[in-house]
Amino acid sequence: MLVFSLLEAIRSWCIQRVGARFDKAVDMEDGQLTAYALKELEERTAESRLCYATACGGGEFEVRDGHVNFPIRLATRSCACGKWQICGIPCKHALRVIYDQRMNPHDFISPWFKAAAYNPTYTEHIHPMEDPSQWPDFGLPTIQPPIIKRPSGRPAKKRKKGANEPKKGKRNTNVKCGKCREFGHNSRTCKSGGTSATGPSTSKRGAAGASTSKGGPNTRKRAKTAA
Repeated sequence: MLVFSLLEAIRSWCIQRVGARFDKAVDMEDGQLTAYALKELEERTAESRLCYATACGGGEFEVRDGHVNFPIRLATRSCACGKWQICGIPCKHALRVIYDQRMNPHDFISPWFKAAAYNPTYTEHIHPMEDPSQWPDFGLPTIQPPIIKRPSGRPAKKRKKGANEPKKGKRNTNVKCGKCREFGHNSRTCKSGGTSATGPSTSKRGAAGASTSKGGPNTRKRAKTAA
């Protein structure tokens, strides 16, 4: 039911949105601009007050915005900043020229933002639908969720890697042998027999300690003197 509730909420939202725009489209007159186009035109008109236009002749103008010049061509409806060509609404540089030439900026806005294009978009609306309690009963079986069985064994904790995912390289660790004190192997794989050029091996020191603990000649002498 959670998925059904989500779909029902989306349907209700779409009905309200499309219905409101359908009412706006019905009330719009020919040549009237959309609310978005009017808002953009108002904001860009306020920004155009800081620009200065210079007529170059032949329908071409140069508009200074701060320290940057922008060429304007009214015949092709183009500006060097590119905003007019992309969105279809004159940019602040083009509006500066349009207002200086005593022209109507609505004539230079793309027909996409006018009633002629807005009305056909929302001529159709979403029709109302009956409540699920009023739907006819077809006697179909209720689909139950699948039974999930826990697999035997310890559950895997590592994620499954992709086919193109690179494998991790070996960790760069320096292993030191406990017998010969050399790097690159450990005491189990040591082949030098415990002999090292740097000093006595661990095996010899271990043997000397073992003889002392078992009672070597020095130990027996000390025992006789004490007796």
